[in-house]
Amino acid sequence: MKKISIIGLLSMSLVAGLTTTSCEDMMTIDTDLNNYTSANDTLYSYWGILKCVQDVAERQVILGELRGDLVSTTENVTDTLFAIANFNNPKDGSCSMLKVSDYYNVINNCNLYIANADTSLVKSNKKYMIPEYAQVQSIRAWTYLQLVKNYGEVPFITEPINSLDVIDNFDYHNNLVNKDNLLDKFLDLGLDKFVDTEYPHYQSYNSGSSVEAALCYIPVRLVLGDMYLLRGASKEDYRAAAQYYYDYLKNNTGNVTRQYVQWKTSRVTASGYTSEGQGQWGSWGSVYSTANRATTNDVITSIPSASNQQYGTMLMRVADIYGFTPSSSQTTNVSENDEGNEEVTSSGAISVALNLKPQTTPSPAYTTLNRVQNYVFYDLSTSTPRRTDYPVGDARYEYSVFETTYEGDPYVYCAKASRLGQFYYTIPIYRKSLIWLRLAEAINRAGFPQYAFGILKDGLCEDNMPQMDTRREIKLRMTEEGDTVFTEDGSTINDTIYVRYVRTNSRGALYYVDSLEVQNFFLPFTETVWQNNFGIHARGCGYGTWNSVDYITTNLTGFNDSTNYTYDRMLAEQGVDVTTASEAEIINAVENVIVDELALETAFEGNRFTDLVRIAEHKNASGFKGTDWLAGKVADRELYYNPLTLESSGERNSELYNKLLDPSNWYFTLPAWRTNK
Repeated sequence: MKKISIIGLLSMSLVAGLTTTSCEDMMTIDTDLNNYTSANDTLYSYWGILKCVQDVAERQVILGELRGDLVSTTENVTDTLFAIANFNNPKDGSCSMLKVSDYYNVINNCNLYIANADTSLVKSNKKYMIPEYAQVQSIRAWTYLQLVKNYGEVPFITEPINSLDVIDNFDYHNNLVNKDNLLDKFLDLGLDKFVDTEYPHYQSYNSGSSVEAALCYIPVRLVLGDMYLLRGASKEDYRAAAQYYYDYLKNNTGNVTRQYVQWKTSRVTASGYTSEGQGQWGSWGSVYSTANRATTNDVITSIPSASNQQYGTMLMRVADIYGFTPSSSQTTNVSENDEGNEEVTSSGAISVALNLKPQTTPSPAYTTLNRVQNYVFYDLSTSTPRRTDYPVGDARYEYSVFETTYEGDPYVYCAKASRLGQFYYTIPIYRKSLIWLRLAEAINRAGFPQYAFGILKDGLCEDNMPQMDTRREIKLRMTEEGDTVFTEDGSTINDTIYVRYVRTNSRGALYYVDSLEVQNFFLPFTETVWQNNFGIHARGCGYGTWNSVDYITTNLTGFNDSTNYTYDRMLAEQGVDVTTASEAEIINAVENVIVDELALETAFEGNRFTDLVRIAEHKNASGFKGTDWLAGKVADRELYYNPLTLESSGERNSELYNKLLDPSNWYFTLPAWRTNK
């Protein structure tokens, strides 16, 4: 009996592709099966692997957002993308977004590299091949992680496919990986041994637009953290995920900075305070434009785009689906070199322009979530600062969405990746703020919900740790049963259940926390490295300065809303009373708040649906009907509520809701395994 697996179905194109070699550009795959013995030998192979990653980068964004709750499809959407958005399970290969072979092309090229690179070679007492080798290991692990997220369970092969014998002898049934065993597979392969391996020392990636090489590397720590978080089999898994995220942020100056949304103008109307204008272009909104990490200090890893076809793959599909028409140009320059000979150089550029046929638009549910947020203003013009809330929404919306009209008709665009006619030459797959939110998710599920909420609210640092600290001049005491305790919003509770610590820190926040949570918290945030750490939520709802009666210019570079956005209040919005709720109920409620913050901070970046799936499975494991929760989130994406007018519109898509009650519909279907005699 001759077996043909999906690996076999992919093999012909893979093996054929492995025979072409060219040194004319950095994107060509070097497939020499001899041992690689120097960095120069492997350079083309390494960047060739990145070329393969380019083939899946944009679909990660598109598949992750189309199936989530933050975008809606329009009448202009293609049939296949409509089918994806509505979980009609289009077949593999039915469009360029659904070609599982592209993922296995990345994997097979990694397998070839790993099998043939000579990592034992030493120069200057250093095994100089190890940095690049570690990155190839990380790319392979990251690719399998994306496959599992999108397909649920996939064949796991680590041997290069360089002959049909490999395919014929592949044991499909005993080599499948899913969220439960993927981590163990890579721990067995020793991936964790590379967490401290330095990056290769390449300067930049030049595909017509130079991108800092370090932006193209995938940190091993983050891949392992994601695998632990995805599995989520126990509190130990969540602690391990949190530790990996924490270590990465600590080692890479990962503080949440304040300099993202710089200012925004609002004005008084008959119905309240409303947004006016786009405000100044803040660095939060430009995280996609950077080719240098120093520009925003937020992008960790991104996949670069070529500037035109001469240089390789142009990543223009995301911009196109979001409603921006890309166009490429090439410039050729003729000059005379030092020897007097003619020298021809060329460069490329991509520009984007708004069109009137976007295939997707921000969903009503996403718009609602933003508009129910409050800005927080502090009037600093008087001797006694005064604080006021205004319901004008989250400032990050202004940099993620573009609204315009044409001939009287409104158009709303998902604009984060193509802002104001700019084409960004990278697709970020890791940002520090995303890692902070995953750290919050892991800490929460590990049993420390107030610390998790602290990441959103004020940022964890010595001044903001909810723990007893007698070294600082702060209000502090240990409560006893029956004591009256002031909560963060100034109300009181009769503390008859828990013994809590109470403190007012130097930023004016009032924390109380269960004593056991304080005693058992396992991540130290008191070191100097965390000193200037701030809350994620403050990026869109921070504080500003009152300028006049009619206009407010907010300098959103400060602390978060210390009265409105509080632990008690946010949990109450989830129907949870912190004085009587169980630990499991509190953790579930804090997780819902984190899900909302993920939407506010990372919308349209490609993580949404796989985030919902991961969290739904964690809710199921803890008895909180995660399947129903996910089905409702996606089926309610057309619901809209205006907090100023109290008007609502839209309805739940009951057909979609019922479809998503079957978790098998959360994943794409692989090509069938077949046997031929």
